[in-house]
Amino acid sequence: MSELHLVRHAQASFGSANYDQLSDLGHQQSRLLGDYFKQRNMRFDRLIVGDMHRHHQTMDGICAGMGIDGSDRLVLPGLNEYNFDELTEAYGVSHGDNPLFQKLNDDPSDKKNFYRLLRQILTAWTEDSIPGVAETWVQFKTRVEDAHNQIKLLADDGNKILAIGSGGSISTFVGLVLEIPDENVFDLNLQYKNTAISHFFFNQKKMNLTSFNNIAHFESNEMEKFITYG
Repeated sequence: MSELHLVRHAQASFGSANYDQLSDLGHQQSRLLGDYFKQRNMRFDRLIVGDMHRHHQTMDGICAGMGIDGSDRLVLPGLNEYNFDELTEAYGVSHGDNPLFQKLNDDPSDKKNFYRLLRQILTAWTEDSIPGVAETWVQFKTRVEDAHNQIKLLADDGNKILAIGSGGSISTFVGLVLEIPDENVFDLNLQYKNTAISHFFFNQKKMNLTSFNNIAHFESNEMEKFITYG
């Protein structure tokens, strides 16, 4: 059986003009995960990333921590995140009277309201009740499924793969493996930690989840300061 370590990107730049880049803490998280892999003598036969800047930066940091080149990587856009800005804008047209939407407009840096509103937007999205979105939930799920299928085709005996994605794409990926109802997928999304690992054994026909949202590399008193969700 082959193995897949599917990692959420490190902390991005919440509240900045460009969210799609790692924060200073995010760069540290990436390097520390690479250090952890190196300490455990882990090696990967294939590196995969989504086509987002924070995905590549996270892989760069991991490879630096492991002391490997890491430039040979397969890009699978199916691991890219949904576009929250576009979803929020479309949601505001039809649900602009939502008090949480108004609060977030007043203070975009308020993470508590951000995540509360995000949960409502994602629920409406999976129910196809946000008109005018550039990518529907079905389209998003289909491209995640395409990444899932492409990874299964890479199965080889003993093959070990490291892949970097986003919280929404990884949660949808896990949902496909476990056959979770659409309305429950984003319960996983909103608890997924930065650089957390979901581990799978797989072949070309089937994939099995063996662990979810694992942050063993940060589970000590001195390392818990690196645990983030954004």
